[in-house]
Amino acid sequence: MFFKSEFNKYQTITTDRLTLKVLDESFVIPLLNFLEGGRHIFEKYEAAKAPVYYTVPFQEYILKSEYEASKKKTYLRYYIFENENPDKIIGTVSFGNLLPEPYLSCNLGYKISPSHTNRGYCTEAVTSAVNAAYPYLNIHRINAFVQENNLPSIRVLEKCGFMFEGKCTKNILVNGKWTDHLLYANVSPN
Repeated sequence: MFFKSEFNKYQTITTDRLTLKVLDESFVIPLLNFLEGGRHIFEKYEAAKAPVYYTVPFQEYILKSEYEASKKKTYLRYYIFENENPDKIIGTVSFGNLLPEPYLSCNLGYKISPSHTNRGYCTEAVTSAVNAAYPYLNIHRINAFVQENNLPSIRVLEKCGFMFEGKCTKNILVNGKWTDHLLYANVSPN
């Protein structure tokens, strides 16, 4: 019961303008709408996706797996909604590659719908999700990798208190090409 009640505490985060939620497979259609709507932007910065990625069965599987992993604290993804539009996904914030002690670290990922950029939503969501991830996942450090030309994402990280630590040469395969990324990190205040 301890895990269930703790999960319930962190399953939903509400800010002044946004709601962040861990979702189950019942949200597959809003998720596909979000992914397809931002596909032309997201694919510039992410690993190549097979055609099956944009199907209902595949995304149902992803949502179900993420939900279970969030309860087990092995992965955590929040889906972002505007408070006045609780049925339309506008972004995500995720924490993956969790490493146990002595590291107690993870990697941050996030994206926002192209139609919702330049409103401060990503900064608001990332800040809130990071503040929840530290106690829920019992982590000490959050890493974020960003391509050098992704200036909006760099601004989000800096506004959220992430510090630049260096350049990682050819460390992530994006669209079939090994790409350089800048490493930013945030360390728990506790």
